[in-house]
Amino acid sequence: MKLPRGIYGITDDSYTIKSHVKAAKVFLEGGVRIIQYRRKEGSIRQMLNEAREIRKLCNQYGAVFIVDDRVDIAILSDADGVHVGLEDAPVDEVKRRFSGIIIGASASTVDEAKAGEAAGADYLGAGSIFPSPTKPDYKILGLNGLKNVVQSVSIPVYAIGGVTLQSIPAIKATGAWGAAVISGILAAKDPVKMAKAFVEAWENS
Repeated sequence: MKLPRGIYGITDDSYTIKSHVKAAKVFLEGGVRIIQYRRKEGSIRQMLNEAREIRKLCNQYGAVFIVDDRVDIAILSDADGVHVGLEDAPVDEVKRRFSGIIIGASASTVDEAKAGEAAGADYLGAGSIFPSPTKPDYKILGLNGLKNVVQSVSIPVYAIGGVTLQSIPAIKATGAWGAAVISGILAAKDPVKMAKAFVEAWENS
């Protein structure tokens, strides 16, 4: 499956939209075509129900659906893929057991990026590019660091962390495949309008 270039929407229910499913719908209505369901707490039943709802929405909009961390939820909801962080399930083991699903890996250094690619990741989430309200304790990679990561691997790299509308042209200029956005869209007064603005900013820069 081809990974869409551009904006990568990550769900969150801590902004004005108090629902992961509604957050996904906002991204999709705004033109985003890759969605990650990221819930850190909750029962498996709750996660599975939400993931299946988002799967349906992604089908309607022709979007790629990724589940964060939870391989079990990804498989049971028929997600297109799973994103595993450095503390999550090893990329190579997931790849071996569940062939055919997209596997994303996190990287905050060139060495981690190379290791992710070597383990079989299909794409990387690289960051934090800038200080991020959702991950205040993450070390900052910066635009130069992002460029170094992009140049060190041959798989798509999505920038993540503190991404704003204004930073999209500079992120795209590094050769990144796309940029992951959470608060930049979900915290806006009109999230759908903001999602469209992000998508247009990427396409036009």
